[in-house]
Amino acid sequence: MGRREQRMARRQLKIVRLLEPELCLDCRFAKMADVEAADGTQQRMIYCRRLDCDNWDFASAEPVSRVQFEDGESAA
Repeated sequence: MGRREQRMARRQLKIVRLLEPELCLDCRFAKMADVEAADGTQQRMIYCRRLDCDNWDFASAEPVSRVQFEDGESAA
């Protein structure tokens, strides 16, 4: 496991609902990823590196089991 993957694993990634997803499409902190939830379901989502983003709805947060980025990198 690389240094980046270790840092991401320690962050305890969560799936959260985006209040306005269209804002994320042009954001420099966002990238597309295939995400596997803790229950095994898989979905294509936006991965955000900005930890202070106001576009997140934390009330719907759920754990992530795996993240695979568009460029082939993986996390969690």
